[in-house]
Amino acid sequence: MFKGIMYWILNCDRARVALLVGTVLWVGLAQAATAADDEDVQRLIDTNECVGCDLDGADFRRLDLSGADLRGADLESANFFHTLLDGANLEGANLYDTNFAYSSAREVNFEGADMRYAIMERANFTNANFTQTDLREAYLDETIFVGALMQGTNLEATLFRTVYFSDAQLCGAIFWTGLEYRRACLVEVPEAIEEY
Repeated sequence: MFKGIMYWILNCDRARVALLVGTVLWVGLAQAATAADDEDVQRLIDTNECVGCDLDGADFRRLDLSGADLRGADLESANFFHTLLDGANLEGANLYDTNFAYSSAREVNFEGADMRYAIMERANFTNANFTQTDLREAYLDETIFVGALMQGTNLEATLFRTVYFSDAQLCGAIFWTGLEYRRACLVEVPEAIEEY
């Protein structure tokens, strides 16, 4: 294979080589531009707080981030594999394509977070707040949502395998085909109807 690449480089014109080198440099710069800010990562580790920080693609595997304040943080493609997040605040955070496999995120506030394409395999979200959270096309397998608040959560096109929703508040959550979950919803009866 190496010989083939060298043959191509040696036998093509300068314009193609320049295009190839330019493409490689552009991809490298684009990846560097989207990487987590090292100072923000260190700030989170030192203080357990990083509101609105750039933590894109950061690796937090097997860390204890219990009670961390990450409101509005950019955590796209971050890795929380086997991470302890109990009691953390991730309200409004960008958690697009984030890995929560085997993590413990009990009583975490995810309200309004973007969690599209998140991997949530064997994760524990007991009593977590997912109100108005976007979970479209996430992967859920052996995932625990016991007692979770999920009003208005968007679960459209989400892949469910084995999921535990006992005692979860799902009223108004949007499932598969865009339909709202209405079972056990407390709906106020208008006064005009009560009279009959």
